[in-house]
Amino acid sequence: MTDDKPMKSGVPEETGFDEVARLIQSARERALQAVNTELIDLYWKIGGILDRRIAEDGWGKGTVVSLSEYIQSRQPGIRGFSPQNLWRMLQFFQTWRNHEKLSTLLRQLPWSAHLHILVKTRRPEEREFYLKMAIQQHWSVREVARQMDNALFERVVLNPPKLSTALRELHSEAETFFRDAYIIEFLELPDGFRERDLHQGLLRNLQRFLCEIGRDFCFIGSEVPLQVGGRDFAVDMLFFHRELNCLIAIELKIGEF
Repeated sequence: MTDDKPMKSGVPEETGFDEVARLIQSARERALQAVNTELIDLYWKIGGILDRRIAEDGWGKGTVVSLSEYIQSRQPGIRGFSPQNLWRMLQFFQTWRNHEKLSTLLRQLPWSAHLHILVKTRRPEEREFYLKMAIQQHWSVREVARQMDNALFERVVLNPPKLSTALRELHSEAETFFRDAYIIEFLELPDGFRERDLHQGLLRNLQRFLCEIGRDFCFIGSEVPLQVGGRDFAVDMLFFHRELNCLIAIELKIGEF
């Protein structure tokens, strides 16, 4: 005889079940990160070998092609070691070998994200910017590509936001969290859209909007009542910023503010 209670239909609501599910998910995430760390470390070492062999033994394109074929012959079906990818490993090593302080960060990004950064950036500070932002904001590979295509570096670093004197005095670090321009092409709004269309579009795509404005923004509510000087207002969108430890009100306007 057992004293088990009958299972209800659907997903069980027992907190113990949820705790086990969270443990499994956490373990899977750590395992994936461990695999990624080993893979990036392997590519780094291969890039270092290629760099040394090219300098000391005169390896060239033909040798790298032969190396790729040799790897395939020893381990049939293995992927990721084409001549092109081997050259990317060399580029990866040569790009970051003089940046020892970033070595830990390099192993936190997947290889596909590294490829976007290597191919699409032109200057060292731009590469470091995207590397740090991708890790800080927990960007997916798709989001890394999107932010680079939308020139986030130019919008944030080369054209810093215009902030009021009062805001700078209250929060000296605010410049690092705000931008003058945000890209919300994912809303796919029609021509001639109204403010309400913009508002509803942002609410429907809140997760993507949060990714665009920054991970430290926490959504509180929409059309939140606010009284100023005895007058009643409704804030279009209200957020809390964890790093600045303050509320952020967003008022949406298509015309003049």
